[in-house]
Amino acid sequence: MSAVVLYGPPTSGKDTVTAVLQAVDPRFRLVTKLKQGSGRSTGYRFVSAEELESLRRQNRIVVETRRYGNIYAVDRQSLTKPQDRGLVPVTHIGNVADMRTLLSGAQVQWLRVLLWVPRDVCETRSRQRGDTDTAKRLTAWDETAQDLLGSDLRNLFDLVVRTDRSDAERTAKDIAAAVDRAPQAVHPEDLLATLGLDPGPPARAHM
Repeated sequence: MSAVVLYGPPTSGKDTVTAVLQAVDPRFRLVTKLKQGSGRSTGYRFVSAEELESLRRQNRIVVETRRYGNIYAVDRQSLTKPQDRGLVPVTHIGNVADMRTLLSGAQVQWLRVLLWVPRDVCETRSRQRGDTDTAKRLTAWDETAQDLLGSDLRNLFDLVVRTDRSDAERTAKDIAAAVDRAPQAVHPEDLLATLGLDPGPPARAHM
């Protein structure tokens, strides 16, 4: 069965694209992540430290991430239960290490999508939507850019979309179409060129 993982910095459109994806194709369902901490509740189920630890002991946590002072986790059953009903779960991931953990920990056929916006667009979108922590969002954008530049990107992403150049409906339709065909990983150099990130000159070997 298939599943979709969206990777990208803040304001790249993960929530917006997922909402449109669910509207244009009823197969898709957003995974409700577990959240230990505080803040926004939309898209999350709050759990206590004790409940999260219990799920860890049951081997139900596929991946967990610490950000903004909170812990975010994906429950294995949030992936398998929709698939048992013929649906396609969609989850969001914020860094390459966690993404690889997710891909290796949940044995499904993933469509791996990278959504991207430049830093100035991230700032504009954050302010327009009324974020009170835009500075933190920009720090997260910087961290995401460095994460990509410092990671092995071979065989990691099947689809790369600049959401400042493609509207949410077009992006959602592209994702839905890609789920139904055999994925082909994007070459790292092509990926970075699409994002407008410069990997810099290759390091010289020390003599």
